Amino acid sequence: MDDLIIGCSTNYDWNKLKYWINSVNKCGFVGKKILILMNCDAETVNKVVQSGFDVVAFNKDEKGNLLYNSSLAVHVERFLHIYRILSMNQYRYVITTDVKDVVFQKNPVEFLEKNLPVNGDKKYVFSSESIRYRDEPWGNNNLLETFGPFFHEMFRNNLIYNVGVLAGHGDAIRDLSAMIFNMSINRAIPIVDQAVFNFMVSQQPYLSTSLYLPSESGWACQLGTTVDPSKIESFKYFLLEQSPVFDGEKVMTSTGSEYYIVHQYDRVPDWKKIIEEKYGE
Repeated sequence: MDDLIIGCSTNYDWNKLKYWINSVNKCGFVGKKILILMNCDAETVNKVVQSGFDVVAFNKDEKGNLLYNSSLAVHVERFLHIYRILSMNQYRYVITTDVKDVVFQKNPVEFLEKNLPVNGDKKYVFSSESIRYRDEPWGNNNLLETFGPFFHEMFRNNLIYNVGVLAGHGDAIRDLSAMIFNMSINRAIPIVDQAVFNFMVSQQPYLSTSLYLPSESGWACQLGTTVDPSKIESFKYFLLEQSPVFDGEKVMTSTGSEYYIVHQYDRVPDWKKIIEEKYGE
């Protein structure tokens, strides 16, 4: 049974997609690779296909450009399309991430085989942002606007887990995607996937079936809260673990373990330059 890495984008050209794509191809992953492209020029589509990815698209004009109109935020709608794709095919492990600001430094399947065996009780792996909702202004307000004051008060002390890096057994990620999408529509604000996801995974059955990993585990780092130079001075007092470090080539835990997945590297200008040089070709 194949493993799968899948992402989704709209209005991104090759110069935005190539770092994610090239990192997937360089990390040692040998499974299926799918990119859902909503609005994309024909030249970029051809480069994505030439890079070994299957493209899922919707409408095409006479020049081969992909077109798609939707009133939903892509952050939310992606989970509907991921659910549909996973419903049509079975996969052993599925990894789905944001596309514009993620790179894979190592093959994620190696981690999943070791820590999330297919016959085991754990079906998901979630990655921490190392900070609680109450201490992260954007997330705290997003939680309040999504669920209102009653549930905000109940969940504001929870540690934040990032919806932009998800992995697990194929059928489990399929069903999680359906739940995130259906709980996200008809909300008061459009971008609610992060709050919805955290609301869900703070409860059963996820508490019994998931690995909730700190940044220092080496699985995935969320640099928007742990390193971003525009925020770190105010966040550092509230971080629950050490920040990732950069050795000049790779992003590492504070103890020197190389991360499998690096998220939000574009928030750290000095790191961004080197990472994009590494994965730009």
